[in-house]
Amino acid sequence: MHATLPTVDPTPARVRGLTGWIARHPLAAFLAWLYTVGQAIAFVPVLTDPPVPDQLFLVATSVVGVFLPALAVTWVADGRDAALRFLRSLLRWHVALRWYLVAIAVVPLVAVGLAVLLLGAPPASSASVLLDALLAGFALSFLLTLVPNNWVEEAAWTGFAQARLQRTHAPAVAALAIAPLFALQHVSLAVGNWAALVLLAVLAVPFRMVTGWLWNSTGSLLLLGLLHAAGNAAGPGSGFTDGFLRRLYPDDASTAGLLHLLAFALVGLVVLVATRGRLGHPTARPPRSTT
Repeated sequence: MHATLPTVDPTPARVRGLTGWIARHPLAAFLAWLYTVGQAIAFVPVLTDPPVPDQLFLVATSVVGVFLPALAVTWVADGRDAALRFLRSLLRWHVALRWYLVAIAVVPLVAVGLAVLLLGAPPASSASVLLDALLAGFALSFLLTLVPNNWVEEAAWTGFAQARLQRTHAPAVAALAIAPLFALQHVSLAVGNWAALVLLAVLAVPFRMVTGWLWNSTGSLLLLGLLHAAGNAAGPGSGFTDGFLRRLYPDDASTAGLLHLLAFALVGLVVLVATRGRLGHPTARPPRSTT
């Protein structure tokens, strides 16, 4: 299944004012809101000491600073029907079971394999510890990061921004372009550790390969939310609770919490090679041979 956005009506090009500018420059309008209003929300816990968990501001950033402008810009640039289709794709669940398994299981399994390879066996591997990591770590983190955060985040980044770039660019090029913009959304988490932001921008490239492939193959923003949430639940957690690997490796929690990024990178490279850069897009041509 190939996910497409409707062709933009050329009429808005003749509309003046802010509405006309948004219609002519939808991606720029989205980024302008994200990096002003969205980042103003994200930086509240950095600049102040709020009496609520910091994660609440990151959730608000995803909803108000990322998803809301994607929906609004789609409405202005492509029309009401396109915005409604965008919303319906959030609930597109009728896809083959294998895609659910891919979205929920592949990255966590790769991350666990990397943990065993790099960190060795978990220091405490009793049944009670494993059960706690599965329930309080993976399952709870999965729910807490899916519904208010990763679901709407991927709707905007993949379903709006990356899908829109695929109209005029190869899927792999769209993923490459979106990756640093996606990483920059997390700048409030990297204050004082800019190397982490650069690393995230690099690892975000193969991650965006995975999201583009899943979107082009299913057209389901629900699956994209599941994919992102499963990765976070396997590694760092939800921001409210620690994830699976952080609970299994408490002495190496910082490293364990980053292994999901490496897992996404490995899966993304496999997808890139296996699809020859097309990322599941049926109209994208593979690179020409130079021989």
